[in-house]
Amino acid sequence: MPTNLNSSTDSTSQPVIAPARSISPIWFLPFIAAVLAIWILFQNITHRNVQISIHFTNADGIIVDKTKVRYKGVIVGTVKKVELDEVDGVNVIAEIESHATFLLKEKSKLWLVSPKASLTSITGLDTLFSGSYINILPGEGEDATEFMATAEQPIIIPDNALLINLSSTNADSITVGTPIFFKKIQVGEIARVRLDKSGKHVNIQAFIEKKYSSLVKQKSKFWNISGLNANLSRSGVEFKLDSLTTLIAGGITFSSPEGSASTDQDKVYQLFENIADSQQGLSITLQLNNTNNLPKRAGILFKGHGIGRIDNIRYDSASQLFVANATINPAFSELVTESAEFWVEQAAVSFSKIENLSNLITGDFISFSHGDNYLNEKQQTTFMVKSDQSKETLSLTLIADNANGLSENAPITFKGLTIGHINGLTLSNDSQHVQVNMDIDQQFAYLVNQDSKFHLLSGVNIKASVQGVEVDSKPIQHIIQGGIALYNPTPSNQETAPLTEDRNFYLYASKEMAKLGKDAFASPLQVNLLSKELPSVSIGSPVYYHKLAIGEVSALNLHDSSLMQTTININPKFKHLITEQTIFWNISGFSVNAGLSGIKVDAQSLLSIATGGIALAFSPDATGNKTQNGAYRLYNSYQDATQPLKQITLLYDDASDLKVGNKIKLKGLEIGEISALDLNNNNQVVVTLDIMENYFDKVAKQGSRFWIVRSDISLSGAKHLSTLISGVFINVAPGQGQVSKQFVGEVAPPTLDKDKVGLSLILTADNAGSTNIGSPIYHRKIQIGEVTDKRLNSNASGVEIMINIYPEFSHLIRENSIFWPASGFNLDIGITGAALKAASLTSLLKGGISMSTTDNKPLQPAAADYSTFKLKSGLDEDWLDWKLNIPN
Repeated sequence: MPTNLNSSTDSTSQPVIAPARSISPIWFLPFIAAVLAIWILFQNITHRNVQISIHFTNADGIIVDKTKVRYKGVIVGTVKKVELDEVDGVNVIAEIESHATFLLKEKSKLWLVSPKASLTSITGLDTLFSGSYINILPGEGEDATEFMATAEQPIIIPDNALLINLSSTNADSITVGTPIFFKKIQVGEIARVRLDKSGKHVNIQAFIEKKYSSLVKQKSKFWNISGLNANLSRSGVEFKLDSLTTLIAGGITFSSPEGSASTDQDKVYQLFENIADSQQGLSITLQLNNTNNLPKRAGILFKGHGIGRIDNIRYDSASQLFVANATINPAFSELVTESAEFWVEQAAVSFSKIENLSNLITGDFISFSHGDNYLNEKQQTTFMVKSDQSKETLSLTLIADNANGLSENAPITFKGLTIGHINGLTLSNDSQHVQVNMDIDQQFAYLVNQDSKFHLLSGVNIKASVQGVEVDSKPIQHIIQGGIALYNPTPSNQETAPLTEDRNFYLYASKEMAKLGKDAFASPLQVNLLSKELPSVSIGSPVYYHKLAIGEVSALNLHDSSLMQTTININPKFKHLITEQTIFWNISGFSVNAGLSGIKVDAQSLLSIATGGIALAFSPDATGNKTQNGAYRLYNSYQDATQPLKQITLLYDDASDLKVGNKIKLKGLEIGEISALDLNNNNQVVVTLDIMENYFDKVAKQGSRFWIVRSDISLSGAKHLSTLISGVFINVAPGQGQVSKQFVGEVAPPTLDKDKVGLSLILTADNAGSTNIGSPIYHRKIQIGEVTDKRLNSNASGVEIMINIYPEFSHLIRENSIFWPASGFNLDIGITGAALKAASLTSLLKGGISMSTTDNKPLQPAAADYSTFKLKSGLDEDWLDWKLNIPN
């Protein structure tokens, strides 16, 4: 019987459906490796270095693997090989970095930079340390790998510069790089100098910087200002040197006419040898009756200053005149107008007149003057030259007691300048006086006013008195022919109202009498001075006001009060100086103060040493300057009269080196000196200081500190060496407390100034090394603090170094800052040489500590007072690269 397969089913024979399996992750590794290999290959192809060949005539200064190729100071390649060229010279194989391959074009230029020195320049000094290198200037064209080196650095023409062409008969010190000036400011330079095809001219190409290109016009003229020009003629020897630069390197300058159009690129300018050949300036024509002693190239002078020169002279038969062509300097051309005058300055030698003696050797010259209203006049170019200057004059009359020292044509002067002359001498109507007629040149007429005074200016004046013998010698011209001088009590200018009415002036015998004026014959003012002792003066000794003698001593007597009385006579003109506030003091002889601080000699003048003297001045605060009977007190010195000294006392256990006379100083200023040294009951040294009154209130306060300053010589330096000669002194640091006149002196300066006390920190180390008290604390080689103390720690296992960070730098110290020794030096010896490194000379001698803060972490909080840090034993070079930004 057939079996029914469907009648029964075995549960174990049912099919099991399983999910499909995905690709294994292990297959991603070969894929990633393939991508990286392709990327590396791409980078290698696109960023590979390029080798180039540079042909040099020789390989001096080129070293394989050391000589670099640079562009704008950046290293872009290195020399890898040097080989001989089969024909001539050498080929230098250099490897150029991939990022700089854009510089390698057909017209790129390469040259060797090495130190060079000449009269005109010094270049390549940096190669003394780094060695020679090859510089590259990119050009245009296709990519290239073979180049011909240029012999020297090419001239680089700035962008948009104006190129101009010059032509000259010779180069005459003009070379590539010669500067071009305009009004002595460099505006360009020469780029190329070549002979033309004919060989008769020199073609010069130059450029003008863009900002100055507008100065070059169609009618501009260029001329050479190189070297030293000399001209020898009858008119003298003329030297012209534009500048030291042009003497050595040459130079060119040019004109820029205002009315001319701008230049164009095709215009060729002629380069003249000098400004005269360029015919710059105003051309004028001068007509003369004769040319006696007037040389060719004679100068034209304005107030003694050369403004032009005669170019040539010819004779015109039609006018029977000599015609001179002359050139006026452009700076003075506006003065040459319708009213201008030209005349010949000739030599004159006589007892009444001595002028222009040098003309006898050099020849005459032309003088020039302009009109008063030249700014509103038209320019004129033809003039008739006069034999002398025709001048309008102001006629005056002087009344003199006699004619001694006067002569006709004698000069009238003002401050040494001749402003007129004497016309004649006659007797007055009453025959009691001499009448002097004189003419003042119109251009100086404004100097004469109602208050003007005239005095004799002739001969040799000899004045003998108790003060000595005074000889006053006038110039030879005045000795021969006499003269008169004008003196104005108040300054005069051209705006001063001129003399409006005729008046006679009195001729005084001397300037001193003229200064006195109407008071010349007045009685002097008599003043009595009282003093305990008779001053070292004698009758006739001078009385001074600001070193001006205004009187003299007239008598010495014993006053009824048993005081010594000195009577002085004050010149009438200076009576106003004697007031209720006037003070008098003795300046007789000289005083000598000798001590360890040196020898001080005090004397007012040589006259006061010989004859004695008295001085006076005003003192608004004067209260005791007069006695009860109305006489003035005579003080021993100006200081006694104006600034009585005030005293401060210092207490010292030992006052070694202190002497009477040692100075007291405040911030380098001398404010007093030691006046006494004594012992008190406790055997302490009492030092008495005399302090100037105007400084007393500043230092006589509680909290002020006084210490002795001596010379200090040690390995860390030398201080106050001057005290070895001048002696020690006491320095003062003012306090801020109440008034005090007694202090405890200090023998050494305070460790820290008050304004430098800042953040106090503790550094721990195994030993103190070369660190000393006062050693500097550095941050980036800037001192930010100093060591204040060092000591063993509590168990003597190490040391603690106390440091002070100055207030303005305290924010630099953070909780994670580190410190290391900056003392001594490191010697690094290698193939390239030896390098000696030290933080500073101070740290080398005195020791020091450096600090920095890592930039690998965020900015930490500022360190607190007396925070402790570990002093590292040495320097890690990475610390020097930290550049953490620390705000203030």
